Amino acid sequence: MGQSYTNLIYHIVFATKDRQQLIVGERKERLYEYLSGIIRNLGGVSLGINGMPDHTHVLAKLRPEKALSDML
Repeated sequence: MGQSYTNLIYHIVFATKDRQQLIVGERKERLYEYLSGIIRNLGGVSLGINGMPDHTHVLAKLRPEKALSDML
């Protein structure tokens, strides 16, 4: 019997409206925890979350049965 293996790793970038520098201080830490929790609750694995005051990068491993558009 054959097996299939899927390894879906995505680099996702979120930006603030008008690139306002809003992601700072405690807000940044809470946002990263929130994004990580969403990914975990949908069956994915957060490999890394970081960014700048006006955008956030997410590196995540997602399940193949979930559409990327649904995850976002």
